[in-house]
Amino acid sequence: MKSAGNAVSPTSTIAQARVMLYQPSQRPRHREGDWQETSFGRCRVAGRLGQRHADVVEAILYCAEKRRDVSDGGVELLVDPARIRKTLSDSRYSLAQIQKLLSELRASTIEIETPDLARTGDRIIGGLIDHVIPSPMMRPDPLTGGERSMWRVRLGIALVMLLERDLALYYNPAPIARLRHGIGQAVARHILSHKNEPAGGWHLDTVILAVARQATGKALRDARFRLREDAEQLEQIGLVIDGNRVRRVSLTAPGRRTAAR
Repeated sequence: MKSAGNAVSPTSTIAQARVMLYQPSQRPRHREGDWQETSFGRCRVAGRLGQRHADVVEAILYCAEKRRDVSDGGVELLVDPARIRKTLSDSRYSLAQIQKLLSELRASTIEIETPDLARTGDRIIGGLIDHVIPSPMMRPDPLTGGERSMWRVRLGIALVMLLERDLALYYNPAPIARLRHGIGQAVARHILSHKNEPAGGWHLDTVILAVARQATGKALRDARFRLREDAEQLEQIGLVIDGNRVRRVSLTAPGRRTAAR
């Protein structure tokens, strides 16, 4: 059973969480298109993509109310920007912050190769978001007493291909968006892309290196520290740091299902 969102779309797909598409940081650096290799496949990004960008993409997919397939193979989603802001933050992201992230998403080009895609002859190259424009559909705005426009979000071909050909994930992205650190967000997304956990859970350093391949020395120590700072919020997602391991626990809240291998 899907969660309260996900009316027309999953929240994400497994490859996005496993091939280091988004840097494990809320302040990502511009990447020049160098390949990032993992055991699940490889990815390269020309542009700037971090965990805040993942927050926005997941919020759009989770909050989408209607989907329209375009004749050229594209997909357009109808979303309420107020619901996106509420998903991203209790204090509400400013519209300017969201527009900046959307601009960086639109400007970035990604390329993903995985063994599953290779078996079907697929190779994903393109963007995640093509454009966001106001919709003629309006909603009452309780803040002003007037009305606000819905958004029509045209997905980029790379994201469309991932949604069509990669394994889907269904979860509420709001608790992940509220984590303090990008490394915690990246680790949470990576673990939620797995249906089964290893015996005793994931080794802390192993899961850190799965999302931050270059982390060594001080960077690795900092990542451990930041994960532990996010421990309380991670528990709300169903992830518990127990010594040097991360374990999944059952939550009583509805809508906590992921579909993954």
